[in-house]
Amino acid sequence: MNTSFITKIFLLLIFYAGDVFSSGHHADKVFINGSIHTFNQELTVVTAIAIQDGLITLVGTNEEINRSIGEMTEVIDLKGKMMMPSFHDAHSHPVWSGVDQLKCVVSESYDIDIMQAQLKECLSSELTKETGWIVGTQLNIGVFPSGNVDKSFLDKISKDIPIYVDAEDGHNGVANSKALEIAGISKETPNPENGIIEKDPLTGEPSGTLREPSAMNMVKSIMPKDSDGLYDKGLYFAQDLAHSFGITASIAASVGERHMATYKRAADRGDLELRIITCLEFGDTLFSQDPVTFEEVYRNRTQYSDSRINVDCIKIFIDGVLEGQTGAVLEPYLGTDNYGQLYLEQNVLNAVVTRFDSENIQIHTHAIGDRAVRSTLDAFEYAISMNGKTDNRHHISHLQMIDEEDIPRFSELGVAANFQAAWALPDEYITEINTPELGIERVNRMYPIGSVFRANGLIVGGSDWAVSTMNPLVAIETAVRRQDPDDRVSGFLNKNESIDLTEMLKAYTTNAAYLMHQEEYTGSIEVGKAADLIILEKNLYNIAVDEISEVKVLQTLLEGKTVFRLE
Repeated sequence: MNTSFITKIFLLLIFYAGDVFSSGHHADKVFINGSIHTFNQELTVVTAIAIQDGLITLVGTNEEINRSIGEMTEVIDLKGKMMMPSFHDAHSHPVWSGVDQLKCVVSESYDIDIMQAQLKECLSSELTKETGWIVGTQLNIGVFPSGNVDKSFLDKISKDIPIYVDAEDGHNGVANSKALEIAGISKETPNPENGIIEKDPLTGEPSGTLREPSAMNMVKSIMPKDSDGLYDKGLYFAQDLAHSFGITASIAASVGERHMATYKRAADRGDLELRIITCLEFGDTLFSQDPVTFEEVYRNRTQYSDSRINVDCIKIFIDGVLEGQTGAVLEPYLGTDNYGQLYLEQNVLNAVVTRFDSENIQIHTHAIGDRAVRSTLDAFEYAISMNGKTDNRHHISHLQMIDEEDIPRFSELGVAANFQAAWALPDEYITEINTPELGIERVNRMYPIGSVFRANGLIVGGSDWAVSTMNPLVAIETAVRRQDPDDRVSGFLNKNESIDLTEMLKAYTTNAAYLMHQEEYTGSIEVGKAADLIILEKNLYNIAVDEISEVKVLQTLLEGKTVFRLE
């Protein structure tokens, strides 16, 4: 929690006691002639606001705000533009993915030749020359049969230089022959716990695809380590990108000690201009945090706390993903007796959730399959039976499949549904991988955002960047339309699960601010709250729904300071 900012609000309220933010005190800055959507409880739309010392001091008409204008007040004419609270991203990987963007990025391509050309360009990069490796990210494995990429795809680039590329889903990686050789992965190598080394069904040789962190890390653990300087650059890349999309707060999912230290270094330098919740990874998934040192890092986590860094969150991976059949499902994958993987047995998960809940820690889980979602909800229900209801505001991310019986439990248990709505469209993952694996009936129930909302569940929005775009407006349009915003693929994914524009905007503002324990000072435009604001080039309520994702953020403000302006 931003303690210093809360203190500022408290002192100003005392100072103005009896005449809060009255006309006798001139504002630092006022915005007039706007379409200002406050997202307060009444969803009031006003024309003007005033800001002083980073706080909103008046909200109302131009005439009402005029009384707070003095000789030194900056007056900004919105000229009818839409202003609203800044966005909160409830699931992102700022440092982790920021670092990846400084490596060899395979940028959202659907053409195998283009992807190879992008990787080939990295042969001459400074990082490749320095490390002797090509390390890539964001490979679209959905265009490969069954999401199984053969090492020949990378061997065509080089058999002499080790190459490793993370898939865009974050749960699969691909290595070329040289990288597999250095890692000692051969036909005799058994699958690690909770991971899969894909192998040729005829020869038994590893294909190159490694599924889930325990398998991916067999290569990643021998790669050159990233420097603290690269981590710092990655954070600043992510922060600048977030501001360009109107984001001023983020839940950093699945962090390790080095990520937490990176946020703290930025805060100590005065350079951290995001409100961050760091969710320390728990368990043996090995995405970010070594399980051997977890307890020590967890115990000493407050050393990384700051007015803009909340360290009281834990991330738990419950299952894998549907591609590769590691997502835990209630009914087996078609033609198999495979139900996917639960990373923790139920009694263990119950104990873990109960422990952290009793220690006033927010729990953020990854759950893709319906069995994983049920297991998580069961654990939260068990914790309530042991601890009583707390105000920890736990949430489940992804939620690709939820059994119909479990949909009301989000509201009943007070668990937020953290959807990555940019995935709710009929892309290659759905049509080419999920449908053959699960059948059309289950696919037609995926990402049930509308159903959870109608059952009074709290909907929050997150990007899972860089698995998908950080831009909230892309996710918002997708959730409303249930179609591809780029119109690259046709059709709908479960149109009955669409949700209206206002509710999706709330998912990224008031709802997400509540989830982050920030609702007292951000998430809506109200007197006494932080001036965390964005100005949009078009009013989202005055355009066709298929134009939402194209709208640009013109300006982003954090506590009244402009942190982004579109040139």
